Amino acid sequence: MGQGYPYRGSRLSRRRLVAAARAGVMSGGLLLSLGTAAVAAAGAVVVGPTGKVAGEGYVYYEQRSTQKLLDSSQGQRPCQTLAVNGQRVAYLTLSTIAPTTNHYTCTEPAGRPMYAVGIGYECSTFKGDHDKFGTTDAQLRKCARALFKGFKQSFTVDGQSVNVSKLVTLTDAFPVDIPKNPLFPLPPGKGRSASYGPGLLLTGLSKGTHSINGMTSLGTSKWNITWTVHVR
Repeated sequence: MGQGYPYRGSRLSRRRLVAAARAGVMSGGLLLSLGTAAVAAAGAVVVGPTGKVAGEGYVYYEQRSTQKLLDSSQGQRPCQTLAVNGQRVAYLTLSTIAPTTNHYTCTEPAGRPMYAVGIGYECSTFKGDHDKFGTTDAQLRKCARALFKGFKQSFTVDGQSVNVSKLVTLTDAFPVDIPKNPLFPLPPGKGRSASYGPGLLLTGLSKGTHSINGMTSLGTSKWNITWTVHVR
């Protein structure tokens, strides 16, 4: 999943943080432990680490989200839809990549699965976006995994804490095409990227209103994102 967050004058200035439905272990509260099977959470089912939605698993959605965000311009919509193997999957993302508190409202039809983005890391072949690592596919993957360290993240679904530490995934390197006025401060053009982070796939949301919250901190930078989803 992901979006980038450069910080001038800090050790993050050469890095890009990625949003792509990601989260770490919750501190305190009820934890829904994710094994190999899906887990029910307040009228929804959190898909387990080996599970699939529309025929694809977490690695696919991590890559698809990161690729989509890198290819996006500023001001993207937070409530979108992905076409996956002929099926439609709700895609909950961010409208800005800056550390912030945001509340988004989305409306989805009953029965539609969902993917909500969180925060992770991506490394690409663009100058300044791979730290001290190289630009081969293997080095980009190593870079993304290494720079993810230090995150403190949590997710809740309808007030219940979800332990998504087992949902962290590492993608292969994939092509990206940075547009003009990009969401990421990268030069327009084609390159390659790899990303590392958790994601949150949901199925079986009952009709009604649901709340998905993701909180992330890295040093003094903090994100607090809530999606209110009306399922009709």
